[in-house]
Amino acid sequence: MPGRLGPVTGTKLAGRDRSTRRSSEASTVAGVLCCKVRVDRLTRLREGWPMRILLAEDDRQLADALARRLAEAGHAVDVFPTVADAEAAWTVAPYDLAIIDVMLKDGDGRALVRTVRAAGQMTPTLILTARDEIGDRVAGLDAGADDYLVKPFATDELLARLRALSRRTGDVAAPVIRIGNLTYRPATTTLAVGDRSVRLTAMEHAALHHLLRAGDRITPKQRMGEQLYSFDDDWSENAVESVIHRLRKKLSEAGATVELKAMRGLGYLLVETLR
Repeated sequence: MPGRLGPVTGTKLAGRDRSTRRSSEASTVAGVLCCKVRVDRLTRLREGWPMRILLAEDDRQLADALARRLAEAGHAVDVFPTVADAEAAWTVAPYDLAIIDVMLKDGDGRALVRTVRAAGQMTPTLILTARDEIGDRVAGLDAGADDYLVKPFATDELLARLRALSRRTGDVAAPVIRIGNLTYRPATTTLAVGDRSVRLTAMEHAALHHLLRAGDRITPKQRMGEQLYSFDDDWSENAVESVIHRLRKKLSEAGATVELKAMRGLGYLLVETLR
């Protein structure tokens, strides 16, 4: 059926040491089986802000298909097959959304949600299950989930529900964002400086998304990297600096009255300037 999930392949051990600063995060999830998603993130950044998503699902075929579709939508996805692995990652990574299957290899996904809620973690969470009884849905929501989706489901419905969860938390892209002479439309990922269109790569788009979302708050370099990449991606601070450098250069060459500042020891900030 069109829109339904189909099989994809590819797995890899996640949690290798990406950089010195990520060593504690990597060691926490070392050896965790995550699916490998090699998708050009410029394929579609069409569905709002790119997010970092935790997916707890032990059905390999379903997990791979979901991760691929979410990556095609522009999101960074970490996949874990067990409650223990998902909980370990959830405590160290800044996830925007979580998708949790009820039945995992080592326990109940609802218990996982209950545990992280008790610890004060309020990440918007969607529960997946094959059970469609009212009692099961109530149990999932009472555990702390924000939404509940019964298998099988259409991927378009899943994405719509994730957008709705994002809106509920206030983390939603405005139709048009303007700062200085820069005009950005998240829905179509188009950037204009004055009347001039500016072409960005996938990572440059994602970095701009997060800088605009931060507003007048500084985005630390480590935070930027964690938002742009999943555990399964090889990245370093130099990679983040390279993305920022290219984005800054394109804005400057286009004559933007917005400067992408690197605040030494702190991070990055978009600042309107006078020209």
